[in-house]
Amino acid sequence: MDVIEAILTRHSVRDFSSRPVPEETVMKILEAALRSPSGGNSQPWEVFVAAGATLERIRKVYQERSQSGTGAPAGPPPLPAKYQERMAMIRNERLRLLGLDPADPASGMVFAEWQARIFGAQVVVVVCMDKALPASKSLDIGTFVQTICLAAQGCGVDSFIAGMLVSQPDVLRQELEIPEDLDIVIGIALGYPEPDSIINTYRSPRRPIREVVRYKI
Repeated sequence: MDVIEAILTRHSVRDFSSRPVPEETVMKILEAALRSPSGGNSQPWEVFVAAGATLERIRKVYQERSQSGTGAPAGPPPLPAKYQERMAMIRNERLRLLGLDPADPASGMVFAEWQARIFGAQVVVVVCMDKALPASKSLDIGTFVQTICLAAQGCGVDSFIAGMLVSQPDVLRQELEIPEDLDIVIGIALGYPEPDSIINTYRSPRRPIREVVRYKI
C-alpha cells in the first residue's frame, strides 16, 4: 500500500472486533511513526500503550462511570456555526444509517455506549506531551498522530482518533503510570473492524478541494 492509498482508505472505525493486535505489529506502527517531523527535531511526544488486561481494567472503569453518570467530561467551548453544522451533519447521517431518529435525544445513547466500552478497541495508544512545552508543539503531536494512523493503515490495522479515549485521565495515569509532568493529549484506538457492524461502513464527506485551496500563479 502506497502513501496516497493509505490516506484515501483510512477511516474512523467505531466498532472494533475482539481480534487482538499483536504487540509486534503495534511496535512496528509506532516505530514508523517516530519518523514524524517535528520543529527543531524536538520529538515532543511520549507514548503509553494500553492493551490486554490493562485495557480491560480501563474499559471497566469507563463503563462504570458512564452508567453512574460520572464519566462525561466537560465539553469544549461552542464552535463557530459552520463547524457545528458539519459535525451535526455527520452525526445525523450516522444515526440514520443505524435506523435511529436524529431528532430523538435518546438516539445519541448508542454513541455513549460505544464510547464507554472504548469502541471495543484492543489497543489504545495514549499520546502525551511535556507540560513545560509551548502550545505550538501541539502541531508536532498532530503530525505524529496522523503518522501513527497511516502506518497502521499500511499494516492492515484500523484506527480511531478520539479525545473521549483520554476522558478519564486519572484512570490512565494510574494504569499506565503516566507522570504528572506530562499532558495527556489524545488517544488512538487501534484494531480490526467488527465485520457485521453497519457503522463501520460509514464514510464522512470531505469539502471539495476548490472550496479549501486558494491557488494563485
